Amino acid sequence: MTGRFRVRAAGAEDAEALAELHAGSGLAGAPRDAGEAARLLQTGAAFLLAEDDAGIAGAVRWREEEGVAWFDLLRSLEPWAGAELVRAVGRAAQDRGLRTVRCAAPDTPGMAAYFARLGYLPVGHTRDDAGQRLAVLERRLPLLTVREQRRADAAAIGRLTGMDPWVFEQGARPGWFVAADGERVVGVVHAADAGGGLARVSEPVLEPAYEGRGLEVWMVERAREWAETNGFHTCELAAGPRTLPHRRALEDRLWQLEGGVFRRVLRRLPADGEGDEA
Repeated sequence: MTGRFRVRAAGAEDAEALAELHAGSGLAGAPRDAGEAARLLQTGAAFLLAEDDAGIAGAVRWREEEGVAWFDLLRSLEPWAGAELVRAVGRAAQDRGLRTVRCAAPDTPGMAAYFARLGYLPVGHTRDDAGQRLAVLERRLPLLTVREQRRADAAAIGRLTGMDPWVFEQGARPGWFVAADGERVVGVVHAADAGGGLARVSEPVLEPAYEGRGLEVWMVERAREWAETNGFHTCELAAGPRTLPHRRALEDRLWQLEGGVFRRVLRRLPADGEGDEA
């Protein structure tokens, strides 16, 4: 069951709730009170929280270490909250270009079965500070890419855009790109010739689980690169619900919001009279 919980990063204001959540968990390194939780958050510990309408239902801590994402202090009070947090760690790692996620869990058949359902397999063993034997579990993440459209992507593009897949089954269409999680297409964007050297970039379309993770900007930039290498002097992008939340990131990449449209100048046109021979 997914989609029941909202997952977000914990902030300083969550210290008391985080301590209450871990009270009595017995997890090594878990905060014992709000003060300790606040210190963890203030010193860079990254916690994710799962929430529903009743409040905070679970938490997990994660970090990046030598190109690998590790998580621990997984604690849930409601069914499926823990699984959703583990998936969220995978998404966060993937967004940073990491390909491997690991955790250390009690070396029991029940724990191994739980993580196996989430795609984690044992790769070794370690011991905690108390000497308890732990299994090191690992999941290899598929590569998240934005690439040119292929014939095999036709059905997914049709599903995401509502367009007739037949058009895309005929071959790759210039200016069309997909976001792919491994081989699975999860998003679409395209750049079209609007005449006069202007390329119009569509608002990216993504499956809900991939929205808001920054992929939108990545997709827009891939379409922009295509326009730039194909001789267009300007790109326009509609300022809508899928792009306005990323205004700052787009402006960092030289897109400017003008009259309800993001505009990116790719090359300057000569002013009247410039370049004329004397």
